[in-house]
Amino acid sequence: MVIMLSTSCSNEVDINDDYKEISIVYGLLDQSESRHYVKFTKAFQTDGNVYLATGDAANSQYKPDEVEMWMEEYGVSGNYIKSISMDTVLVTVKDSGAFYYPNQLIYATAEGVKLNQNRIYKLKAKIKSSGNVIEAETGLVNDFNIDKPIYLIKYADFSGNYTKTIQWYSPKKGKLYQVVIRFFYTEISSTGVQTSHYADWKLSQTRSQTTDGGEKMTYEFLGASFYNNLAAVIPPAEDGIKRWSDTLQYIISVADENFTIYMDINAPSTSIVQEKPAYSNIANGFGIFASRYQKIRPFLGLNPKSLDSLINGTKTYKLGFEYRP
Repeated sequence: MVIMLSTSCSNEVDINDDYKEISIVYGLLDQSESRHYVKFTKAFQTDGNVYLATGDAANSQYKPDEVEMWMEEYGVSGNYIKSISMDTVLVTVKDSGAFYYPNQLIYATAEGVKLNQNRIYKLKAKIKSSGNVIEAETGLVNDFNIDKPIYLIKYADFSGNYTKTIQWYSPKKGKLYQVVIRFFYTEISSTGVQTSHYADWKLSQTRSQTTDGGEKMTYEFLGASFYNNLAAVIPPAEDGIKRWSDTLQYIISVADENFTIYMDINAPSTSIVQEKPAYSNIANGFGIFASRYQKIRPFLGLNPKSLDSLINGTKTYKLGFEYRP
């Protein structure tokens, strides 16, 4: 018995199960764009260092000839309308991170493909070697108008300690809203070289009660807070540096309900319970296929009082802004 036990026991434990093909999908459709992208990869397992393995594209990236991908367009009643082909494109500017970079393969439609906000889109991907078909579907967040400030106002006003209002009506299928005020400016070096920059002020998120559309959405903020943000994100001007104010935009980004749920679940935990449920709307795979939309209210720049506050105000005078000659 002693001999049997001493020869049959081992300290080695194999934590890997038999390999199973698991496809991962990330796709967000936006009908305002002219080309539409989907990232399609696979899960992998390794006996070695997982951090080294993530840097090898061969572990998680399908070969271009392994996958056939397309989208199908349907009417709201479920009637098939057409198929939209998708092919691989090489992204060469992926930021550094845990996974391979800067080159990554993703799937895209041809340029100039227009999506209809009143249609349903079904994504389908077939793995040729296994015959597995991965599917997902989404509607599109509809278009909408920004009612306040009205379009007759050409220059943004942040002067005085008064409440400023952004107002719109929620679009169909829209759920989560993020308002960003984007300020564009030109920086002139001591040698006269001009470069373009922008600074974002990301306001807190808000949600509509339903995704039916037509709900009055209002966001209010103090105008003086605009300058506080600029002072926080733009460094003080060094000697010889000057800056000019350019245009400004209110940007409202909208996520549909599936994308909102996905972001909620994957947000940083604020409790001692770190384990989170998984969320996916991909059939025969994991990930998210949803929609978003972005609406921009442009301004020609700051009105005279707001520009004076930028140049001479106590919060921003060190930023080096001057009147454009």
